[in-house]
Amino acid sequence: MKTIFLTSYIAGTTQQLVDFIHKNQINSKNVLFIPTAGNVESYTGYIDEGKAALQQLGFQLELLDIASIDTQQCHQAFAAAEIICIAGGNTFYLLQELKRKNLDKLLIQRVAEGCIYIGESAGAIILAADIEYCSSMDDSSLAPELENYTGLNIIDFYPLPHYIEEPFVDSVQQIYAKYSNHLKLIPFNNQQAIIINNHNYIMV
Repeated sequence: MKTIFLTSYIAGTTQQLVDFIHKNQINSKNVLFIPTAGNVESYTGYIDEGKAALQQLGFQLELLDIASIDTQQCHQAFAAAEIICIAGGNTFYLLQELKRKNLDKLLIQRVAEGCIYIGESAGAIILAADIEYCSSMDDSSLAPELENYTGLNIIDFYPLPHYIEEPFVDSVQQIYAKYSNHLKLIPFNNQQAIIINNHNYIMV
């Protein structure tokens, strides 16, 4: 059963996360936190804010930068995790690093097995079938080793985070105008979250 919480901004959706935890009777307090997507970003304050928000909710965080840790350790951490949280940043770079360590298939498997998944911005977009649609928002040249844009295909829609939120107003509108007629885009702002239970999803 898939149990997924998607957000543009963890620190802006803490109440929704509390409700998600209660409704899904999530008792684990251990979170594997992946900040890797922020490695190529000039501003990463949201990562610290997200970590602080999770800690204030009582979670214990194990930080894992998949770009700098060897493949075996990454696989062990993913395999043991009860909750995996992937923070925002550059979607293309994040997917590159997941694929480089063969963590994409493992993450698909873990989510299917019932591992709780929290995805922030880039961490939400990678769950789509393809991530090319977010190229107006993220610079794909920061992932020179990414051979294709095939996402994890865990969900049947395309999350569009930061909807009408600075500094993404123009890029989000460009994405919506270009792709909304042929992709199932789900726009959500920094105070909204998408909750997925198996094949059903709701906006909160």
